[in-house]
Amino acid sequence: MSAALRHAAPNDLPATARLRAGLLIAPDTESLVELFAGALAEHGISGHFCLARSGDALVPVAGDMPSLMTKADCLSVDLDASVLPGARVLLAGPGRPLDRDQLARVRGYAQLFAARVLALQELADDIETDCGLTLRERFVLGRRLAGFAPVDIAAEAELTVATVAEAMDSAIGKLGAASLGEAIALAARRGWLAVTNLENCSSSSQKFTYKLTQNG
Repeated sequence: MSAALRHAAPNDLPATARLRAGLLIAPDTESLVELFAGALAEHGISGHFCLARSGDALVPVAGDMPSLMTKADCLSVDLDASVLPGARVLLAGPGRPLDRDQLARVRGYAQLFAARVLALQELADDIETDCGLTLRERFVLGRRLAGFAPVDIAAEAELTVATVAEAMDSAIGKLGAASLGEAIALAARRGWLAVTNLENCSSSSQKFTYKLTQNG
């Protein structure tokens, strides 16, 4: 787990609290899978796997128990395609009975997990968002405003320094700015930056993630 994630989600907190604290700043899918697994373990659930819809098919994305894809007796949480482009989280059967409130809580965690996994996937795939900038460009501009050096952004997002530099140059060009500082200022005025997380950045999961986090 990264240093930033450990700071936001100390290990002495319950796993469900660590999941809530670290959800939006988890720097990579592996950290997110670890957080989700810990939260599920507190409810007696030993594994999970997330699938994303591609056309009429569901394709594997991430999780700690891929074997759930072939099991008929697992729990499944489907996400509303109107706020997220089709995803399903498979959960191993709980080792103990869950009451209605506990099951609702697990489903809520699964929805948040899937939304964040797909947001991280978009960052990796450099998806263009509605404003014309890609997710990566918005993330890099936000991190630069927050004082991160290109080498630090590269390490956090698992990119090369050259890729980070290309994202900055591309954003400057798209915004018609004369400098990086001007590009950041323009993007900031328009609400296009992601300074500490991707909550307001993902083209597909923005509305969904915001709604769920606001509701606790």
